Amino acid sequence: MKKWAASLLLLSLAVTGCSPSGENQEAGAGKDEAAKKPVELTFTIFDDGVGVDKKLVETFNQSHPDIKVTYKPLPSGELRDRLTTWLAAKDDSLDVLGLDIVWISEFAKAGWISPVDDLMDAAMKEKVKTGFLKAPVDAVTVDGKMYAVPWNSTAGMLYYRKDILEKEGVQPPQTWDELLTLSKELGQKYNMNGFVGQYKQYEGLVTNVLEIMESYNGKILDDSGKPVVNSPENVKALQTMVKLKEVMPNGVNTYMEKESQETFLNGNAVFMRHWNSAWPLAEKEGSAVKGKVGVVPLPKGENGKHASTLGGWNLAVSQTSKHPKEAFEFIQWMTEAKQQKVKAIEGGRLPSDVSLYEDQEVLTKNDSFKSFYEVLKNGVSRPKSPRYGKVTEAIQQEVSLAFNGQKPVEQALSDLQKKLEDVAK
Repeated sequence: MKKWAASLLLLSLAVTGCSPSGENQEAGAGKDEAAKKPVELTFTIFDDGVGVDKKLVETFNQSHPDIKVTYKPLPSGELRDRLTTWLAAKDDSLDVLGLDIVWISEFAKAGWISPVDDLMDAAMKEKVKTGFLKAPVDAVTVDGKMYAVPWNSTAGMLYYRKDILEKEGVQPPQTWDELLTLSKELGQKYNMNGFVGQYKQYEGLVTNVLEIMESYNGKILDDSGKPVVNSPENVKALQTMVKLKEVMPNGVNTYMEKESQETFLNGNAVFMRHWNSAWPLAEKEGSAVKGKVGVVPLPKGENGKHASTLGGWNLAVSQTSKHPKEAFEFIQWMTEAKQQKVKAIEGGRLPSDVSLYEDQEVLTKNDSFKSFYEVLKNGVSRPKSPRYGKVTEAIQQEVSLAFNGQKPVEQALSDLQKKLEDVAK
């Protein structure tokens, strides 16, 4: 009888699932289901306009079922203001951020992005050290720590009318003095402007003057962040920039990227300082200069070097992210050569991985990348300051006054030195 009763009880428990062991199984199943739910991340960056970033996110999600990334593009003109507002409010919905190279120091000093060194394994550290462009890595390094991984880059470069220089039997200029001389001679002979760049009072003016200063071995801030702009090297550099007005169009002090490239692409200038973004416009069907353009590094200053102001985009982990490990796993995947190659071929972006400048598929699609690589090797960072907005504002004001002849070069640099010292206090 007892055996029969015991058997009946066990059967009842098995059918109803009401035993303690049944409860544990249900709880375990719930935990397994929760464990299988992917970690959810957001990726916030400017809208690339061609859908490459969206495509890469979709590919990552398909190959990483344990992580789901939501792509959140923003208009480029709104990205910085939106991010600073959200980060200052400690918005924890932010995970992976696409940041302009200019913002890295500011965001790092504000505590808005996390160092990525500790998230890298040994192989990743070695790849970044030996396989990435050096200048962008330096630009994302603040106080000895990396705060982002360079994804794609650009830098200022000298476009020239290859057809004209070849016809005249001359080589592209190696120094600013040579550029000035050739611009005068060829501009007059071919009835066009000698040189054009970006000289309106805005951020583009800073990139132009920084290149000339660095080419004369001048600096704006030293490695410790101390202002050193009032130097003999920078006096020569700024004097050179003012002299170049002689061979530029009237009204060049209103020129940004659009105006300068229109002048050159319409066949109205021998030389132009611009980014790599002007290249596809020069080479497209119907262009007045298609097949007539070359690209070389910007000229050297006296006893100086080639120097090109860096631009480009970098991937960082938000300090507020709940999943920094998974966020960096996404960054590591996005910055691998395979994904950078997609960006290069389908988006025309210059990769940070140097191996791709020898990749035949990349070069077949963009044979100009070889020339661009020579430029990128001379890349220089804009001043690293947590108050970069104030720094660039001061540079724009004083350089513009000197360029427009409203203040002597020496006085402008002296006043700029004082302004930067006030910013640094």
